[in-house]
Amino acid sequence: MIRLSLPITLSAGLALFAQAPGNPVSAPAAATPPAVAEDVAIIKATPYKPTIHRDPFSAPRDERPADALDVLEDIAVKGMIKKDGKNFAIVSDSRGNVRWLPVGHRFKDAEITGITDKAVTFHQWELNTTNRSIFRTITKTFKREEGKR
Repeated sequence: MIRLSLPITLSAGLALFAQAPGNPVSAPAAATPPAVAEDVAIIKATPYKPTIHRDPFSAPRDERPADALDVLEDIAVKGMIKKDGKNFAIVSDSRGNVRWLPVGHRFKDAEITGITDKAVTFHQWELNTTNRSIFRTITKTFKREEGKR
Protein backbone atom coordinates (compact mmCIF):
# COMPACT_ATOMS: atom_id res chain seq x y z
CA MET A 1 0.00 0.00 0.00
CA ILE A 2 2.77 2.42 0.90
CA ARG A 3 4.60 1.52 -2.30
CA LEU A 4 1.59 2.46 -4.42
CA SER A 5 0.79 5.71 -2.59
CA LEU A 6 4.26 7.19 -2.99
CA PRO A 7 4.27 7.35 -6.83
CA ILE A 8 0.70 8.62 -6.85
CA THR A 9 1.55 11.43 -4.39
CA LEU A 10 4.60 12.46 -6.38
CA SER A 11 2.78 12.51 -9.70
CA ALA A 12 -0.08 14.56 -8.18
CA GLY A 13 2.42 17.06 -6.82
CA LEU A 14 4.10 17.43 -10.21
CA ALA A 15 0.74 17.92 -11.91
CA LEU A 16 -0.25 20.68 -9.49
CA PHE A 17 3.14 22.36 -9.86
CA ALA A 18 2.80 22.38 -13.66
CA GLN A 19 -0.63 24.08 -13.41
CA ALA A 20 0.62 26.90 -11.17
CA PRO A 21 0.82 30.26 -12.95
CA GLY A 22 4.41 31.29 -13.53
CA ASN A 23 6.09 34.58 -14.21
CA PRO A 24 6.15 35.32 -17.91
CA VAL A 25 9.68 35.41 -19.24
CA SER A 26 10.32 38.36 -21.50
CA ALA A 27 13.02 38.35 -24.09
CA PRO A 28 15.97 40.57 -23.25
CA ALA A 29 15.70 43.90 -25.06
CA ALA A 30 19.42 44.30 -25.52
CA ALA A 31 22.32 42.17 -24.52
CA THR A 32 24.16 43.70 -21.57
CA PRO A 33 27.90 43.93 -22.02
CA PRO A 34 29.85 41.56 -19.75
CA ALA A 35 31.34 43.13 -16.61
CA VAL A 36 34.92 44.22 -17.17
CA ALA A 37 37.28 43.01 -14.47
CA GLU A 38 39.57 45.62 -12.96
CA ASP A 39 42.95 45.67 -14.55
CA VAL A 40 45.46 44.80 -11.86
CA ALA A 41 48.30 46.30 -13.86
CA ILE A 42 46.93 49.82 -13.39
CA ILE A 43 48.61 51.59 -10.49
CA LYS A 44 46.31 53.90 -8.55
CA ALA A 45 47.55 56.63 -6.25
CA THR A 46 46.45 56.05 -2.65
CA PRO A 47 46.70 59.05 -0.33
CA TYR A 48 48.75 58.55 2.85
CA LYS A 49 46.60 59.22 5.94
CA PRO A 50 48.63 58.55 9.12
CA THR A 51 45.91 59.99 11.36
CA ILE A 52 43.44 57.27 10.43
CA HIS A 53 45.73 54.27 10.94
CA ARG A 54 48.83 53.72 13.04
CA ASP A 55 52.00 54.57 11.17
CA PRO A 56 53.83 51.24 10.68
CA PHE A 57 57.22 52.95 10.61
CA SER A 58 56.91 54.70 13.99
CA ALA A 59 58.18 53.15 17.19
CA PRO A 60 55.55 52.17 19.77
CA ARG A 61 55.27 54.57 22.70
CA ASP A 62 55.58 53.63 26.32
CA GLU A 63 52.28 54.79 27.82
CA ARG A 64 53.52 54.60 31.40
CA PRO A 65 54.30 57.89 33.13
CA ALA A 66 57.94 58.97 33.29
CA ASP A 67 58.17 58.46 37.06
CA ALA A 68 57.18 54.78 36.68
CA LEU A 69 60.54 54.25 34.94
CA ASP A 70 62.57 55.40 37.96
CA VAL A 71 64.41 52.80 40.02
CA LEU A 72 64.62 53.05 43.80
CA GLU A 73 68.36 53.78 43.78
CA ASP A 74 67.73 57.04 41.87
CA ILE A 75 65.13 58.30 44.35
CA ALA A 76 66.06 60.62 47.22
CA VAL A 77 63.54 61.16 50.03
CA LYS A 78 63.40 64.80 51.14
CA GLY A 79 60.52 64.94 53.61
CA MET A 80 56.86 64.34 54.38
CA ILE A 81 53.67 66.40 54.03
CA LYS A 82 50.27 65.75 55.61
CA LYS A 83 47.36 66.88 53.47
CA ASP A 84 43.70 66.02 54.10
CA GLY A 85 44.73 63.31 56.58
CA LYS A 86 47.02 61.58 54.07
CA ASN A 87 50.79 61.37 54.23
CA PHE A 88 52.76 62.26 51.11
CA ALA A 89 56.48 61.64 50.67
CA ILE A 90 58.49 64.40 49.04
CA VAL A 91 60.93 62.68 46.71
CA SER A 92 63.33 63.83 44.02
CA ASP A 93 64.58 61.75 41.13
CA SER A 94 67.86 61.73 39.21
CA ARG A 95 66.48 64.32 36.75
CA GLY A 96 65.92 66.81 39.58
CA ASN A 97 62.11 66.58 39.56
CA VAL A 98 60.52 66.88 43.01
CA ARG A 99 57.10 65.31 43.59
CA TRP A 100 54.66 64.45 46.37
CA LEU A 101 53.89 60.74 46.28
CA PRO A 102 51.27 58.84 48.33
CA VAL A 103 51.47 55.36 49.83
CA GLY A 104 51.06 52.78 47.06
CA HIS A 105 52.93 54.72 44.38
CA ARG A 106 54.93 52.33 42.17
CA PHE A 107 58.32 52.79 40.64
CA LYS A 108 59.99 50.46 38.15
CA ASP A 109 61.34 48.18 40.88
CA ALA A 110 59.64 49.31 44.10
CA GLU A 111 56.50 50.57 45.78
CA ILE A 112 55.94 53.00 48.67
CA THR A 113 54.42 51.02 51.54
CA GLY A 114 54.64 53.42 54.47
CA ILE A 115 55.37 57.05 55.32
CA THR A 116 56.30 58.10 58.86
CA ASP A 117 57.55 61.34 60.38
CA LYS A 118 61.19 60.31 59.93
CA ALA A 119 61.37 57.86 56.99
CA VAL A 120 59.68 56.26 54.00
CA THR A 121 59.40 52.48 53.66
CA PHE A 122 59.60 50.75 50.28
CA HIS A 123 59.10 47.19 49.05
CA GLN A 124 61.72 46.51 46.39
CA TRP A 125 61.69 43.48 44.04
CA GLU A 126 64.06 42.24 41.38
CA LEU A 127 64.08 44.36 38.25
CA ASN A 128 63.91 41.43 35.79
CA THR A 129 61.07 39.49 37.43
CA THR A 130 57.31 39.68 37.31
CA ASN A 131 56.91 38.01 40.72
CA ARG A 132 56.35 40.88 43.13
CA SER A 133 55.49 38.70 46.10
CA ILE A 134 59.21 38.26 46.80
CA PHE A 135 60.56 41.63 47.92
CA ARG A 136 62.88 43.24 50.42
CA THR A 137 61.90 46.09 52.70
CA ILE A 138 63.99 49.24 52.43
CA THR A 139 63.64 52.26 54.70
CA LYS A 140 65.03 55.60 53.53
CA THR A 141 65.35 58.39 56.06
CA PHE A 142 64.81 62.01 55.08
CA LYS A 143 67.80 63.80 53.55
CA ARG A 144 67.05 67.46 53.83
CA GLU A 145 69.22 69.76 51.78
CA GLU A 146 70.49 73.00 53.18
CA GLY A 147 69.68 76.18 51.35
CA LYS A 148 71.89 76.93 48.37
CA ARG A 149 74.10 79.97 48.75
